[in-house]
Amino acid sequence: MCPTQNSLPKRSFETEKYKAYICLGDKENELGYFVRVTKGDSSKITVPLVRKSGETYIARNDEIAYIISLYEMLIQKRGKTVLRERVNSAIAADGTSLNSACPQGQNILQEAVTKSFIIYICGNDKPGSYVAIARIGNQKVTLPLSNSKESSTSKNESKNKQYVAIEGNTRYFLNRDVLKVVQGNQIRIKEKVLRWL
Repeated sequence: MCPTQNSLPKRSFETEKYKAYICLGDKENELGYFVRVTKGDSSKITVPLVRKSGETYIARNDEIAYIISLYEMLIQKRGKTVLRERVNSAIAADGTSLNSACPQGQNILQEAVTKSFIIYICGNDKPGSYVAIARIGNQKVTLPLSNSKESSTSKNESKNKQYVAIEGNTRYFLNRDVLKVVQGNQIRIKEKVLRWL
């Protein structure tokens, strides 16, 4: 699967439709290679990596960019996203799992994607944790939820849950429309929710 003979992948990823690998580099491309295999027909592409930021790997082939992290795989053509899939598992070369989004024992109840972040609301019977992961670099914030409110202006409108997490003087607000991070009285981040799953 890796282009260099006898080379094992240093990272293995699995999404619903694909298996992907980050392979070691060689003299031609020291950063390494991105290899994607389609599960149904085993068709394979190999593309050289052009950048690495934390656990985010970016490979480029002409006008197509392949971006994979511990949490998502994106394919962009001329800057437009043409495919996005959640990474269900990410495994290091030694076999250890790399991508548990939720705290141990909790499941993903809600997923939101903004331009810069993937946010998970985790819990079991009810929401308990707020987890935000930067889409590039994978920096992660995990906090207990302070509360979750449901609001609706009329009985016919669908209810809009708002999740709130607090760390010191920083408050994180998430609903189906927007992510807001407020520090003191200043809005530090305000991003539209692109996907709400």
